Amino acid sequence: MSYDLYLYKSSLGKPDIDEASKVIEDDGDIWVKKSYNYENKTAIEKSLMNVDPTLEAFNYEQLAQKQGKTIDEVRVDFMKFELNSANPDIQVEIYDYHVAISVSYVHQGESAKKAFEKLALYVATINKVAGYFLYDPQTAEVYDPATQKLAGLSIYLSVSNVFDSIVNSVKTGQNKKPWWKIW
Repeated sequence: MSYDLYLYKSSLGKPDIDEASKVIEDDGDIWVKKSYNYENKTAIEKSLMNVDPTLEAFNYEQLAQKQGKTIDEVRVDFMKFELNSANPDIQVEIYDYHVAISVSYVHQGESAKKAFEKLALYVATINKVAGYFLYDPQTAEVYDPATQKLAGLSIYLSVSNVFDSIVNSVKTGQNKKPWWKIW
C-alpha cells in the first residue's frame, strides 16, 4: 500500500480529472499509439536527480555494454524510467506523458513530514521542467502545482498511523481453502 501521486501533461491547458485519468491510463498501456517523449523523460529524470542526489536510477551502462549499444540507445527502448529513494522510500516512475510517485505507508510523525517535503520538491521540480499538472487520487484533487501546494499529509498520516493494525488484522490461515477454489 502506498500514497500515490500522478503528474501529467495536459493538452487542455487546465487541470481536469477525466483528462488526467486518460493520460495516465494510455501512457502506461504499451498498445496505445502515441509518440515517444524521450527528451522530456530524460529532462525530468536529470532534474530530479539534481535536486535529490540520493535518487538512484537503473544502471543502463551494463545493459548497453551487453547489447553493444550506447546508453541512450538502450534507454529509448524503456517504456518508463524508474528512480528510487532509500530514505524516505519513494519511487518515481517517469513515462512519456506522466510521472507516478509512490511513498509507502511506513512513515509517521516527523518522518512522514520529511517524506512529504521530498514529495513536494519532486512535484515542484516536475512542474517546473515539464509543466505537468498534479492528480492526487487520495484527495481526489487535480491542480496546477505552480499555484497550489501539495496537500495530503493528514490523509497519509490517517492511514500510516493505523497501518500496523491493518496489517495485523489479516489473520494468516483463516481461510483453509486453496486459493484457486472459489466455491
